[in-house]
Amino acid sequence: MAAASLLTPRPTSITEGVFFREDFIGNGTITTNLIGQNMWTLTASGNGGTATYGVTVTDYESPFGGLRHLTDGTATNDGNAFTMLAASALFPASENGGGFAFTARVPTLAGNTLTGNSFYIGMHTSVSEVAPTDGISIQSVAGVLTLRVDSADGTDATQAFASGSTLTSGTTMVIDVPHQFEVHWSGTNGQGGPRVVEAFCDGEAVASIAGLDLDNDEAATAAIVHYVSAGNDTLELDVWNFEYWQFMDYPLAPAV
Repeated sequence: MAAASLLTPRPTSITEGVFFREDFIGNGTITTNLIGQNMWTLTASGNGGTATYGVTVTDYESPFGGLRHLTDGTATNDGNAFTMLAASALFPASENGGGFAFTARVPTLAGNTLTGNSFYIGMHTSVSEVAPTDGISIQSVAGVLTLRVDSADGTDATQAFASGSTLTSGTTMVIDVPHQFEVHWSGTNGQGGPRVVEAFCDGEAVASIAGLDLDNDEAATAAIVHYVSAGNDTLELDVWNFEYWQFMDYPLAPAV
C-alpha cells in the first residue's frame, strides 16, 4: 500500500494552532513516562502486556520502526493504554477544525488474530477496555471499525465504517496490512464545539457524524488503548505514528 497524502493541512505555527507528532522513535526498552519522543505514559488494564520499539516491515515506514504492543494473555480485557499528560485538549469550534491521524496494523505473528484484538485510538479519556467518557476516537472490536464521539455533557454518537476498499467488506482491518487513519472535525454546534466529524481510511471517506453534541469544555488527551475483548490470547498491534492538530480561529483586527 502506498503512503496516502495529507487530507487536510496542519497548523504550521503557534499562531495558527496546535500540532503534535509522534513517531515512536526510541533507543532502548519501553519505560513508562519515557515512551517515544514525547514521553507517553503507560497504564495497565487488567494484567497489562508488553511494548517494544522497532516494528519496520514495509518500505514506506519510518526506518526507526514504531510501537508494538503485546497483550498479557491471562484474561479478557488485558491490555495497556499509552497516553499524553492529563486530559487537557479541548474541541473548540473552529473554521479549519482539528483532527488526528495514525497508522496501525495487526501483524501476522504466531497466534495473532483479529479475534479479540481491539483498540480505542484518538483524542479521548479511556485507559482501559471501557469506552471513553469524552472525546473522538476510532474503535476496533476484533478489527471491525467504528468512529466514536463520546460526550459526558451531551449524547454519544457512533458510526460504523463502510465502503473502505482496503478493508474486508468495507468495515474490517486486514491482518498484516498497515492502515492509515485520519479523522477531522469542523464547524460549530450549539455548545461551542465542532458540528461534524469525518473518518478516512487509506485516503477514503468511511464514516461521518453530523450534529455533534460535544461541548467546547470537554477535555481529552492523545490515547492509544489496546486490549483483548474476548478470550485470553496474547495479541499484537503495531502503531507507527500519531498526529493531533487543532486550528485556532482568532477575531479579525479592526480596519485601519
